[in-house]
Amino acid sequence: MPFLAATGAIRRIFEGGVMGALMQSWWGPLVISAGVTTSVMWLLLTRLRQFALDTPNHRSLHEVPVPRTGGWAILAGVAAGVLAAGVDLSAGVVVAFLLLLSVSVVDDLCSLSARLRFVAQLVSVSLLAISQVPELAHWLLWVPVVITGVWIVNLYNFMDGMDGFAGGMTSIGFVALGGICSLRGAGELAGICFLLALSSAIFLYYNWPRARIFMGDAGSTVIGLAVFSVGIAGWQQGVFSLAVPLLIFLPFWFDATLTLMIRMVRRERWWEAHRQHLYQRAALKFGVKSVLYLELSVMLCTSAAAVLLIVSGVI
Repeated sequence: MPFLAATGAIRRIFEGGVMGALMQSWWGPLVISAGVTTSVMWLLLTRLRQFALDTPNHRSLHEVPVPRTGGWAILAGVAAGVLAAGVDLSAGVVVAFLLLLSVSVVDDLCSLSARLRFVAQLVSVSLLAISQVPELAHWLLWVPVVITGVWIVNLYNFMDGMDGFAGGMTSIGFVALGGICSLRGAGELAGICFLLALSSAIFLYYNWPRARIFMGDAGSTVIGLAVFSVGIAGWQQGVFSLAVPLLIFLPFWFDATLTLMIRMVRRERWWEAHRQHLYQRAALKFGVKSVLYLELSVMLCTSAAAVLLIVSGVI
């Protein structure tokens, strides 16, 4: 019975075993990450509140200027946790994240051209892909993987346009991925997922409607790169198939991809900010909170489905 198998698997995760060992080794890094995220968030909301304000325009769902620096707190917390855990990251992976972070922080402070941001994304994703999958040196494999990575980075940015949305999706998605990694014995990868989920959940507290702070490009693009990185790592290590992150983050990529295709067919300037995503249209009609609850409920369902399919041996 798939349901009984799922129940048994969840019990094994939380009753000692994998989760017990994971929490023993990651308890400290998780506490440090939470402390750093909270401290930086406080600093951004008090001393640095006037930095990188997002002023409302005809595409916005908010009505007053809001700082778009929340992603800085998320990433600071995750970085502190990773350092505390002593995770051994390759030079290529570190450079990839630092490059994208640097360009995105500058973009939060003073908007950069789409071309410059795209080049930075392309280089970052390429470095990351080659570092994590050495066989991608052959261009026939490199091209589709890098295109996918750049798209994930951008779609995360596109979908960060409603209070609580990106933060909620990130928290749910990485908890699901972390649980799957724990079940499969990939402790380090699980720990990284839980760091991302925890820092995003703290950010979500301040980003819940009406948001006091936004994630900003630094948060959305780098977290998008993290989704790509964890997906590639889990696939390379045999922890899960690529279908797993696709299913978990289905509400994100489906909306963004469908909207992009429609805009391209209409020959619109698809790379520019707009208010045509399904969640944006729904929020304007039914209200932000109603749509947010619906979207998060859908992602809880897709995440639960992914876990169920994993423990059932289907994927």
